[in-house]
Amino acid sequence: MMEKAQDLPDAGQASAQDADHGWQSAADEWRRNWRVGLAAFLVIGLSHGAYQSLSSLFVLPLQEAFGWSRGQIAFAHYSSLMVAFAAPFIGRAIDRFGPRRIMLGGMALSILIYLGLASMNGSLALFYLLSVLAGVIGLSASGLTCSRVVSQSFVRSRGVSLAIARSGLALASAALPTILFAIIARYGWRAGYMTEALLVLVVALPAAWFWIGRSRTPANVQHRHMDADLPTWLHLLRERRVWLLCLGAGLGYAPATAIMTQLQPLLISKGVEAGSAAALVGMAGIASFAGAIITGSLVDRFWAPGIAFLFACGSAIGTCLLAWHGAIEGPMAGLAILLIGFGLGAEIDVVAYMVARYFGIRSFSTIYGMAVFFIAFSGALGASMLGTAFDRHGNYDAALLVIAASFMAAGCVYLMLGRYPQHKD
Repeated sequence: MMEKAQDLPDAGQASAQDADHGWQSAADEWRRNWRVGLAAFLVIGLSHGAYQSLSSLFVLPLQEAFGWSRGQIAFAHYSSLMVAFAAPFIGRAIDRFGPRRIMLGGMALSILIYLGLASMNGSLALFYLLSVLAGVIGLSASGLTCSRVVSQSFVRSRGVSLAIARSGLALASAALPTILFAIIARYGWRAGYMTEALLVLVVALPAAWFWIGRSRTPANVQHRHMDADLPTWLHLLRERRVWLLCLGAGLGYAPATAIMTQLQPLLISKGVEAGSAAALVGMAGIASFAGAIITGSLVDRFWAPGIAFLFACGSAIGTCLLAWHGAIEGPMAGLAILLIGFGLGAEIDVVAYMVARYFGIRSFSTIYGMAVFFIAFSGALGASMLGTAFDRHGNYDAALLVIAASFMAAGCVYLMLGRYPQHKD
């Protein structure tokens, strides 16, 4: 299952005899392009990804402020349906025009959306509209852009580089929940949304402005004519592996996203105190960071679908631990969150890596956008299912068992991708 990548005839990895040269090449990539990696790290962690990972902290304050039910609040995650339909087309635009200008414009609009959320007056329609806009515009500062930039700048160390960049979301998920919880508790939920806007304005946007698109990548890695010879939609839709990758991404990433959007109230329903629940949300971020780094290191050496399968099994076990205990103790809750977090981190890294390895860079954002379609569509259903399950049954247990089965199905689908094909990056 987990055969070494260099043993595959088309893996493109350095042979054992060239291992030292491979490490030197990876180090050279980082010396040239560390600014690109750092900018992607900050953009992914502090832009729309932060809104997704922190949204569960707003559930109870919005319920108290406006009298909305958890199901009504969770219904906002159906905005992911609009994100799903927009993702392939935004990805195509990124492949055609380049990620920099789309990224910068999108983040500027995201700041205005956060300020709009902070100004809500109790209208559910406005909340839903802003949620749709946040999701669609947020694609401009997501893996569609950042993973493409990293993948075209790093080749020898692509897995680790993607993991480092995309672990910005994991670290933000670890550091921000406790901070944001304290801000919301003291100053209110409006200050929470304004804090998110400030993070984009002061940190993420300047990093993208100064560092994205300004690397000293060699000419053979730069794709100056990104709109030339792009495969047609029909060609991509005929690719069996495109469908397998998209299906695996939807079945694997969406359950983790659904859990994160309801994690704090879920833990509170299991008997965990509110402050401790916020800390466990942070623990999930730490585990996600560790999972991303470990996975990134492994996929540069071993077959990526096999690695994805193992981490999917861990996520399924962690979800079952949450489902099979009425009231969960501290250590058991910590173990469940760690397993789920590891799986989330693995999923963050491995999907982007497999897009680049199986299909190359030329159509990276288009294919990744197709994967996001499956992720967002199933994520909307999963997040709403969790909130609705609580409203109907008073607990999340049945929905959690469905999520565990989804994790396992994702791992099995990845195994069907087969060997890496030959293509030029």
